[in-house]
Amino acid sequence: MKVREIMTTEVITAKEDQTRQQAARLLSQHRMSGLPVVDAENAVVGVVTEHDVIGREGGTVGDIMTRSVISVAPDTDIEEVSHILVHDHIKRVLVLEQGKLIGIVSRADLVRMIVMHWLCLAVRYFAAHRTQPERCPRCGAGAIFVSTESVPPGS
Repeated sequence: MKVREIMTTEVITAKEDQTRQQAARLLSQHRMSGLPVVDAENAVVGVVTEHDVIGREGGTVGDIMTRSVISVAPDTDIEEVSHILVHDHIKRVLVLEQGKLIGIVSRADLVRMIVMHWLCLAVRYFAAHRTQPERCPRCGAGAIFVSTESVPPGS
């Protein structure tokens, strides 16, 4: 499975010139622990996290953000993202295409992927997937059942 299949594409972002308070408000309102920081062309220049807001001195996002960013491409395997999140002890990776922010994958996205399943009723094809595909990738059938419960293959 690839990143593009589970990434969140409607990403809340911050700008470098926003105040620390504005970043805190965004994090709180959206119940997030971190936000990508982008410039006017939607190029990523950093990430601002709860840790940055409460633990760093400065008045603007640009003053407190973390400038080093870990990112992946949309065709990166989910297993690689899982490895990055676990081994680098981070909560999210940004998804970039040609240097532009197109999505984000968080630990929560990976957890949701584990519980969301779909089953093609025509050929009993079973897969974990964040969203219901319009057609079965194996046979093209439109008879797809989606569940948040575990459905064993071939059932």
